[in-house]
Amino acid sequence: MATTAPASDVKRAKPQLNVYTSLLLIALLMGILGATVVAMMNMDATGQGPFDTASGR
Repeated sequence: MATTAPASDVKRAKPQLNVYTSLLLIALLMGILGATVVAMMNMDATGQGPFDTASGR
């Protein structure tokens, strides 16, 4: 009979949210929020879609 090698139990650390990842996530969310606000303001200025250019006043 062939004996199997003992299974080594490698304990791995659980992934944790570190400071840099959380700052990157916050920056991404703020960027999305900012782009949404600018698009909404552009819709109010043009009266059209969010990515249409406003004519000069």
